Amino acid sequence: MEFVVQKYGGTSVGSLDRIKLVADHVAATRAQGVNVVVVVSAMGEKTDELIAMARTLSADPPRREVDMLLTSGERVSMALLSIALYERGLKSVSLTGSQSGILTDENHGNARIEKILGDRIRRGLADDSIVIVAGFQGVSPKTKEVTTLGRGGSDLSAVALASVLGAVRCELYKDVEGVFTADPRIVPGARKIDSLPWYAMTEMAWAGAEVLHARAAHVASRFGLSVEIRSSFKTDLRGTIVKPTTETDIAMSIDKNGIEQAMVHTITCKHHMCMFEVEVAGDGAEDRASKIHAGILEFLWHQGEAPGINQRIGEMLRFMISENSATALRAAFADGRMGAQPKSVHVNLAGTSAVAVIGNGFLQGPEKVNQALAAAQSVGRVLFWDIRNQVLTIGVSDGEATAVVNALHEALVC
Repeated sequence: MEFVVQKYGGTSVGSLDRIKLVADHVAATRAQGVNVVVVVSAMGEKTDELIAMARTLSADPPRREVDMLLTSGERVSMALLSIALYERGLKSVSLTGSQSGILTDENHGNARIEKILGDRIRRGLADDSIVIVAGFQGVSPKTKEVTTLGRGGSDLSAVALASVLGAVRCELYKDVEGVFTADPRIVPGARKIDSLPWYAMTEMAWAGAEVLHARAAHVASRFGLSVEIRSSFKTDLRGTIVKPTTETDIAMSIDKNGIEQAMVHTITCKHHMCMFEVEVAGDGAEDRASKIHAGILEFLWHQGEAPGINQRIGEMLRFMISENSATALRAAFADGRMGAQPKSVHVNLAGTSAVAVIGNGFLQGPEKVNQALAAAQSVGRVLFWDIRNQVLTIGVSDGEATAVVNALHEALVC
């Protein structure tokens, strides 16, 4: 039997009443003649509550124990949903990430999925059971320890399972109706996008859009998986389909934007950023700069972050990163945990927002870049800007970010 993967986030399973509604929707899907693999997050704010408990007991709790603690949240959700399905006369089985065969590296708190076995999931489907998987978690085959995949990791669980096990479709149910041209809480005129190519969704996720886990976007793009982002509160509405670029998409883009014109999909923003600058000098500076550069990128990856700006100019390294990551990175250098030592470390432009214009062809379309910079400068002061072919990043103060996002949306998207 064909099966679909449906993922329900924390808000979707935030109460027993919400779990009952999820059970109803899963049952309705099952009644259509397809089986379902359900991936669930912890209920509501349970993950944050558990983290707060740990930090009440210790300012720096062991990462292994934190993972053991946090994985309990999804176990509660999966078991309750299975019970609700039982009450509706449906056969189901709940499985943890480790029981599902989600194998990861040993990096507690932000583990990378290395392989998915999925034997018990396949057996459950063959037994005509709805399979409910605890998202956000796996197990390291090397250490035999439970691991977590980082904030929002249930998206990654669902996409990876759908990709590896061959689901006919993957649906992510959230507290939003889909992907918008900007955050509708910031831009009242933002509109829902019917479909979006994966390169744009991936860039959006890394640039601060919280609608989809960045690593989940990468996995879906790599496997050519189409994913629909839908509202768990309005399940009758279609959401946004994120998919590989098709010939139809290309033709529509040419009609709308011209053959060589740059195009804009969305505007997004990350607040509380800063410029982290590392100066390397003296004997062997070139080699040390390379090692430090690689070490910083690895450190940030374990923090679940990709730098908005990543520049190396001679002996100076510059990264636009969150203020929290900058604090952790400075401590790592001070403690000697980064290996090679720089001449100096500086944090500049604290309190900055990195506003990202997501599109394609910016290096070939200077008109869009000039238009964007003019729009930003009309309502704020541009602190820096950086251009790649699919992302234009503009730095402004946190206090001016909302006005700049609205101005850019008005100029480039409306």
